[in-house]
Amino acid sequence: MSTTKPDTVTCTACGTQVPRPADVQWRPLWDAGWRWVGSQDLYSCPDCPPVIVVDDQGRHRSPQQIEQAASH
Repeated sequence: MSTTKPDTVTCTACGTQVPRPADVQWRPLWDAGWRWVGSQDLYSCPDCPPVIVVDDQGRHRSPQQIEQAASH
């Protein structure tokens, strides 16, 4: 059984689409401001709130996790 990957990456919030890069060539999207949690198929374009944030210690967190930690 094979799985076919879509030809585009789609922002979960607004639907903006860009061509899907080759498997190991995601850096240009990251540098352009795209963020994602690929295991959950969640993506955010540069214009939308991020689905993932890298905290000051280099950990990948959801924006909700960052807000909860700041409120404690």
